[in-house]
Amino acid sequence: MFISDFAIKKPLITVVSMVALVVFGLFALLKLKTDEFPDVAPPVVVVGIPYPGASPDGVEKEILDPIEEQIASISGVKHVNGKAYDGYGQITVEFEFSKDLAEATQDLRDAISAKREDLPTEMKEPVIKKFNDTDRPIVSLALSSVTLSQAEMTRLADPTITRELRSIPGVAEVSISGKVERELTVELDPARMQAAQVSVGQVVQALNAQNLAAPVGRVVGEMDERSIRLKGRLQNPQEFTQLVVADRNGVITRLGEIANISDGTAEPRTLAIYGSGANDREAVGIDIKKSKGFSTTDVSDKIRARVDQLQPTLGRGTKLELVKDSGTRVNHAVRNVEEAHEKFFDCFVVAFGNWVRPACKGAAENIGVRASGGPAFAADFDALAAVVGQVYEVGMIAAPGRSNVDWAGRYLAGVLLQLAEDGGKLDVAGEVAVLFEDRSEPVAKDWIGEGDGVA
Repeated sequence: MFISDFAIKKPLITVVSMVALVVFGLFALLKLKTDEFPDVAPPVVVVGIPYPGASPDGVEKEILDPIEEQIASISGVKHVNGKAYDGYGQITVEFEFSKDLAEATQDLRDAISAKREDLPTEMKEPVIKKFNDTDRPIVSLALSSVTLSQAEMTRLADPTITRELRSIPGVAEVSISGKVERELTVELDPARMQAAQVSVGQVVQALNAQNLAAPVGRVVGEMDERSIRLKGRLQNPQEFTQLVVADRNGVITRLGEIANISDGTAEPRTLAIYGSGANDREAVGIDIKKSKGFSTTDVSDKIRARVDQLQPTLGRGTKLELVKDSGTRVNHAVRNVEEAHEKFFDCFVVAFGNWVRPACKGAAENIGVRASGGPAFAADFDALAAVVGQVYEVGMIAAPGRSNVDWAGRYLAGVLLQLAEDGGKLDVAGEVAVLFEDRSEPVAKDWIGEGDGVA
């Protein structure tokens, strides 16, 4: 056998090759990024279409049906599935695997744009997103307090906490659930409106026209040019009460004369509960998604460190606690793989440690197994295959043509199967006893060999 003969006759080249494998394996191991899911982009695109004020039946007839018909004409479309909600429509489009996702997304935009003139003017611009299994929160936090109200916690979470989290490298999106936003409520009094001869349409028109901030022009000088911006955004109930609703024959009717204005909160659309049993309490949930190409464990570690820095600034009675952390789960999975590698290597040493010479064992077993395990660090099945293959490779280099090498390989394969069935628990000492109780004396003599020419 050319490979085994060359390895035996040129031990220096063999050792150098193994050392090179170790160097590249360690380099790959240090650069290895760990993630919870593989970075695979399925050919699925989701289109979200806001249609405020419409019923699910209206969304289906006026939005989904014409758009789905237009999308069906795109080449490469496999399935189209639409769902209608209250004021919102969602279309999930699955393409053939041969279809490029960037091209598919652009085709969807073109199809919707071609149908835009036939759609209701109240419909807002569609949001097109590529579906990805990795596009899910890696860390979830809960902001709870015994001293702050839900509205105060919302203002603390956004923008104070979210701004800090978005500044972390690798964080793509920070979303809030269970928030209660501020809202200025205008309660119209029908009796006073009738007395002032003011309609609801006039009130709405006045609010839209006078509660705004927009550029209105520019002033050009001899050496400079300045833009003029109208600051008409109303900030508090007192400013709303002075808003002019109607002007009849010099008689001005203000909003405060026909309505009651209060500074309150909007109706909550989401709810976040933190705790268990009797300790359940309302909270503000914070979900964090990572950017593509970043390691889950690295981003998770940075988020935990930033949370520890933010905790002292929240005040007494307010806590920012960790609810879910995918980075910890990935670290546990990686540790399980490392422990499995260690046990596989122990089995390898037990099976071959008594007949391989010290030099061959150091060059082939230690270096070869560890080098092959480095690149396969992130895959359980690949790691098993690498170790079993290394057993045969080292055995054939050390003792080519020996039948006991095949027996040792089959025995180690059985040990690996037993390890998988036992859920990762293996009595190494018991396996050693079984191995040498059955064939210790003849196997040792036969494997070590006397005058067999093994260097």
